[in-house]
Amino acid sequence: MMQGERVSYQWQREKDSASRREQTELSLKRFILNQARNFVREPMADLYRVGLLAQMLDRYDELRAKGLSDESALYHVENEFRDIPDRMREEGFDELEAPGHAASASRWPQLSEKEVAQYIGECNDSLHHTAIGAALCSACCAPFMAAMAVSDIFWQFSDMFATLGLVGLFGMIGVGVYSIATASKPRMQGQIKKGRFSLSNSLRKKLLAVQEKTEQKARRRRGKGIALLVTCVIPLFLGMSLSSVWYNDLGAMMGLAGMFGMIGWGVYEVMMGDGEKKPLRRLLDK
Repeated sequence: MMQGERVSYQWQREKDSASRREQTELSLKRFILNQARNFVREPMADLYRVGLLAQMLDRYDELRAKGLSDESALYHVENEFRDIPDRMREEGFDELEAPGHAASASRWPQLSEKEVAQYIGECNDSLHHTAIGAALCSACCAPFMAAMAVSDIFWQFSDMFATLGLVGLFGMIGVGVYSIATASKPRMQGQIKKGRFSLSNSLRKKLLAVQEKTEQKARRRRGKGIALLVTCVIPLFLGMSLSSVWYNDLGAMMGLAGMFGMIGWGVYEVMMGDGEKKPLRRLLDK
């Protein structure tokens, strides 16, 4: 009889413990759902909530093992995890009404990752064509100077080389103007400039990571372009030194060609360095 009573008591004790455990899990689940009520219900967010529940239960068991009561342990766990909304924002989960962006999100359509990538690609393509055109126009004298240098060797054909140099000069101007004139604007440029769009938190987080790399690349390109423009006279000085040795104008003319070539290259790098970061800034300034 005594043995049966002990078994019955143990069974009742295990039943009460399982019931308390179930009540604790339900309390923690309600707490998590309440804290995360402003976030979109999506598979990854649901999986993150399950992970939070496991962490909270582990912490609850740890506090119970230290001698705290059920109520005290539950209170401490909930107090430690009151920053669930901040944690979910750091992980990039989308909010139903993101702070500071709720009004714009309700008014303007949310851009997808594909649309953002297409807009950035179109901006870079337009910038490349414009920069190439400006570089060609800046370096247009290079072929004329190179032709004049060659005519100094083959002096009997000097008029022919001078004419070819002029053809190259005006040809570069024409191609440069064509490249600038045919640079197409991004299709969403007006919408983006006027701020008539919204971004999800996850996409904004990705763009911030891309922006950091783009800023570094832009600084390098701009620095390279400025260095080329500042030092563009080096080929001229080298050419003039060679001319003083060879007693002709070949070195000086080739130096001038190199100088204009460096000017064109520098203009291209400066324009690309200044322009590549603008699309991301327009998107993230929203």
